[in-house]
Amino acid sequence: MVMGGLLLLLIVLAAMYLLYSRSAQWKTVMAASGPEARDLHARHAFLKSKQVKCRVKSETDAALSAIQTAAEAVDLHHPESLKLDVHAKDLDKAEALLLQYEEKHAASALL
Repeated sequence: MVMGGLLLLLIVLAAMYLLYSRSAQWKTVMAASGPEARDLHARHAFLKSKQVKCRVKSETDAALSAIQTAAEAVDLHHPESLKLDVHAKDLDKAEALLLQYEEKHAASALL
C-alpha cells in the first residue's frame, strides 16, 4: 500500500516537472489586447515566415478560458489578452527580426 502511494507520488511529481520544463522553454516577447492584438498576430506571422518557433497564447486562466472566451465574445469592452511566445532557442533570432519588423513598419508609417 505504501509503495503504491509512493509510486503515485513519483508519477505526479514527474508529470509536474515535465509540464514545468516544457513551459519554461517559452519566453514572452510581446503582450497585447484589443486593437493591438492584430499587430501581435502580424508579428507572429512574420516570425513564422522566418522559421522562428513561436506561438500566440491567451493570458486567461486555463480553468476559466471557455467561460471568459464566451463572455468576451459578447462583451467587447474587455477583450482577451494575448501574448506572443518564442521558443528559448530562437529568442535571439526573434528579437533581431522584431527590430527589423518595427523599423520597416515605422518607415512605412512615415510615408
